[in-house]
Amino acid sequence: MASVGPVRTSSRSPARIRATAGLAVIAVIVVLAGCATVPSGGAPQLVKSGGNQVQAYLQQLPPPGPQAYHKPDEVVYAFLHASASYAFDPAAVRQFLVPTLRAKWHPRPVTVLSSIGNASTPRVPLHSQQNVSSAAGQSVELTGQRLAILSPTGQYQYSPSPRASTYPFSLQKVHGVWLISALPPGPDSLLLLQSDFEHVYQARNLFFFARPPSPADSNLVPDAVYAPLQSSNTNLASGLVKGLLSDQHSWLSGATETAFPRGTSLRSITISGQTAVVDLGGAAAHTSALQQQAMAEQLQATLASSPALARFLQLEIYGRTVATIGSANLIDDVLRGPLVYQSAQSSISEGLGSQPQSVGPAEFGSATITAVAMSPVNTPQAMPVAVAAEDGNGCQVYLLTLPTGGQGGGSTGSNHRVRISTSSGKCTSLSWDNNGYLWAAAGQKVWVLPPQSLHPQPVALPAHLPSRGKRAPQIIALRMAPDAVRAALLIKSGAHDRLLLAAVHEDHNQVSLGNAIPAGIGLQDPTAMSWFSPYDLMVLDDSAIAEVPLAGGSAERLGSAPPGADSLTTDGVTFVVGTHVAGTSDYKIWTSSTLASTWHKTVTGAIPIYPG
Repeated sequence: MASVGPVRTSSRSPARIRATAGLAVIAVIVVLAGCATVPSGGAPQLVKSGGNQVQAYLQQLPPPGPQAYHKPDEVVYAFLHASASYAFDPAAVRQFLVPTLRAKWHPRPVTVLSSIGNASTPRVPLHSQQNVSSAAGQSVELTGQRLAILSPTGQYQYSPSPRASTYPFSLQKVHGVWLISALPPGPDSLLLLQSDFEHVYQARNLFFFARPPSPADSNLVPDAVYAPLQSSNTNLASGLVKGLLSDQHSWLSGATETAFPRGTSLRSITISGQTAVVDLGGAAAHTSALQQQAMAEQLQATLASSPALARFLQLEIYGRTVATIGSANLIDDVLRGPLVYQSAQSSISEGLGSQPQSVGPAEFGSATITAVAMSPVNTPQAMPVAVAAEDGNGCQVYLLTLPTGGQGGGSTGSNHRVRISTSSGKCTSLSWDNNGYLWAAAGQKVWVLPPQSLHPQPVALPAHLPSRGKRAPQIIALRMAPDAVRAALLIKSGAHDRLLLAAVHEDHNQVSLGNAIPAGIGLQDPTAMSWFSPYDLMVLDDSAIAEVPLAGGSAERLGSAPPGADSLTTDGVTFVVGTHVAGTSDYKIWTSSTLASTWHKTVTGAIPIYPG
């Protein structure tokens, strides 16, 4: 992949900071040209498509118009159900409003309501109370619990309300038909039920470049957004490209950057077969060949992200072709092996064969291993491994070089010992990113060890970590994504652990984690996690293995974990968990390559870790 080179920006130059990931407002509220007339309603139908159409959406047909209903509450229910089709057919929604409201209603954020109460047809899991206010008008109050907000730029912001909210509607009769004359107060918002939202919005990814510090070629980082059902792949692709060009803000802002200069415009986009032709204008006309190649890489990754809209990209500027990219994977993935684990109180082993290679450096003494990490940067002869040990005086980390390929036991090369902390207790987590930085968590603090100095530097944590109870949140685990930009945090807040995401920022040699956003809707009590791919996490949750999509959807339970499991790692294919029975040396390592449905006991050990 070509380096971004001249498009890299200094954190002191806000005018050049990348336009954050997000779909432009068009992705949520655009009135599509050539919309069909209001459909007659019915069950969801499979969208018909041409040869290059993504067969991924179910088109949620709106219910019949307001004239089909005789009660005000039925009209409100139908209005909410029709709202699921707003991005595809806004006229089907506006027909439930009185003419004066119909002309000025332009909803922006989407409020997703959880499915509570009794299901009905149309399915509206809300409680209603109808009050007669006058002979000419009536009011209907709905109560439902907010689950999330979808920002105008497409980010699914999981923010469940602690209690149900009330949404009042006023209605009037117009020519004998009940129509909505007043919507709930506050900013105009499109209310969608989670079940409807899942039918008409699809998780997509926009791609931006990781900021330095790495002087090497920068890598692409996915920023998850939700895109609504569109009338064609071209319309959907247009919304995604405009998301790349927009200057909205997400949790990755400042940690990533774009190759598109401010003032770039989209002139046209066409998709033929597996090739997308994107024609840009504006400031893009003044870019170098290197920057144009970087823009093409962002576009290709965005449009080829599964389900692919196009696998090949031709970039034009004012109709002149400046770059082409074939089907290529420009995104860092998780690494597949080898595996390292704790084989005894003060020793580690590599490999799951019948004769794994074990090492127990004399420096460990009687210290107890509490965390292990393996560098993703290995050689055919040796691999760097970090081991955290607790000796009654805080946390110290040993940096070892282990042989690979069954070249005998013992460590090789120079080993280092770094005292991380004496006051924050044991290190509960170690994670090595693809740039060679080692991350350590202990108590309420996080440190990073740069590859050049190996001197631990404190990391500023997000300003507002969720806290329940009197104690400050404790960092249970930190896992760096393959892109070295996104961090997954498992924190103990009150009685249960919580899963969060944050982006890494570096400014004037000060490393910090940006705003933390919650992840894993529906998790009960997460205790361990691992990156499964650039797009999702695997979580050990209440004795089960769950997949957590980073787009913000609900966690999916894949199967039960072995009894007593307390750690989890995966290389994107194989799941490995460790169990530890307190007070004994009964360690077990279990593996599964069938989506956690069948487990096999392999070796004696704990804290299994793949590179990263």
